[in-house]
Order: sequence, then structure tokens, then C-alpha cells
Amino acid sequence: MSKYSYYTDGAATMKQENGKYVREAGGWAFVLLIDGCEDSIRFGGCPLTTNNEMELYAMYASMKDFLLKSQSGDIIEIFSDSAYCINIFTQWAAGWQKRGWKKSDNKPIQNLKIIKSIWDLMGEIRNNSCILNFIKVKGHSSNKYNDEADKLAVDAKMDAFKTDKTTYFDENDGLLGKKSKYVD
Repeated sequence: MSKYSYYTDGAATMKQENGKYVREAGGWAFVLLIDGCEDSIRFGGCPLTTNNEMELYAMYASMKDFLLKSQSGDIIEIFSDSAYCINIFTQWAAGWQKRGWKKSDNKPIQNLKIIKSIWDLMGEIRNNSCILNFIKVKGHSSNKYNDEADKLAVDAKMDAFKTDKTTYFDENDGLLGKKSKYVD
């Protein structure tokens, strides 16, 4: 049994234009330790995105990576400095699913496509008899691996801005597809 510890992060910039938030470039990244030893990093970016979408995509990419590498009984830990993203999967998503993927106030769920994709991956992880834990870490607080994931995400954001290209974990997933400039 191995323990896979993924330190995930997302970075994006947004500005206001005519009273609306405007999507700008963002980046995602993870740093993987297996049984406490540094193993690998992955990162990418998107020219039109939000910080939450990049945080979520980093979680998605880490779960995809885990499913490619793990065996039955392995443990996956996802470390994130985003309380919002952790709360989605530890507190809210089960209720949203029961209500047909709607919030209790019937308002739409932002980033629903990627949230549902992560939810499906969580099911695959559990079906493989693996243990999944989400762990909140404080951002920008000298946590070596969180800081490294943050730097990689920021660098990927800058690359997405310069190249105007999206970099996925898996080129076939399409989760970061075409978006309007304006945030809904």
C-alpha cells in the first residue's frame, strides 16, 4: 500500500470591465510525493479562466494521475489551500447531486462540468478500494510543496497568457474548453 500526496494549486487573474468580472489567464499545478519522496510535477494553463477553475483542474489532474499509477488499497491525499474547493467535495457535492446538481437555493453551480468530472473520479478511486483524503493547507505559509505548486501554477498562468494556449493533463478531456470572456 502506497500513499500518494498531491499538493495542488491554481492561479488566475481577473479584472473588472464595465462592471463585470473578466476572465484572464490562469494556471494549474500539482507536486506529487509517493510515500514521502518527491516523485513528479505536472502543470498547465488556460488563457480564459478563473482561479477556482484552475484550483479544481489541479485536483482533477491529480486524481487522473493517481488512477493511472495506483493499485487497490493505495491512499491519495489532496492538499489544497482552497477551502472552497475542498468544501465542494467534503460538504456540498453530495447534496447537489441529490438535488439534480443544483444548490439548495436553486442557483446554478459554477464550474459544474469539472466538479461532476471530479465527483466521477472520486467514485472510481473508491471503487478501486483506495482511500481519498482532502487536506486544507494554509496558502503562502512556507509549506514547501504548496509553495512549489503555487509557483508552477503562476508560471503556467504566464505561459498561457503569452501563448494563448490551453495545456491539459490529458489533451482529450476538454474540460477547459471555450469560454466567454465574462464571468457568469
